Amino acid sequence: MRGYLLAILALVQASCASRDLWPVERVDPETAVHVTVMADPWTYALDDSTRPADARDFLSIAVVETNRAGARAYWLNAVSWSTIDRSASPDRRIALPAANVRLGGSADALELAPDAGGRAAAGLSEPAFSVPADRFTEAWYPLSEDEIARIAAGAPSAVALVGGAGRIETYTVWQANPGAMSEFLKATGFSP
Repeated sequence: MRGYLLAILALVQASCASRDLWPVERVDPETAVHVTVMADPWTYALDDSTRPADARDFLSIAVVETNRAGARAYWLNAVSWSTIDRSASPDRRIALPAANVRLGGSADALELAPDAGGRAAAGLSEPAFSVPADRFTEAWYPLSEDEIARIAAGAPSAVALVGGAGRIETYTVWQANPGAMSEFLKATGFSP
């Protein structure tokens, strides 16, 4: 009997864990666009050996589906945030809204260009997901179905921001739950 109860408890916990990864769905309060966002954005950290371990720059990315009266579009939303106080020094990092984003290694990299319209291009008036920082910048990258299928294979091991003059900042995986993308695909009905 005890083994039976433990098995039921394990199933209940597993079902709760998968529900936690179910995408966030809402309607934008100003534009009435229906938004579906990966429940757990993939987060990458910029390695900087000159800083203490608790002072890092981060890049969180999530796939977003927007639905405007039946017209669906897919986006990669990238949010740059930091635990570093830069109030006393100029920021020499690549500016996210103007940077291309490169997902994956050099051989199989998927490079995306941002939409100049930013969040408004996606039809949103507020951020798609929250980040644990007060100050952040974001960029929106339109995705084709082929690009979604490539991303659906799993979280890239690295994400790079490509700025002007070929300058590149590479972020490595900090936290990337593979179940977040599979649950997103189920919720949106997208089949790669």
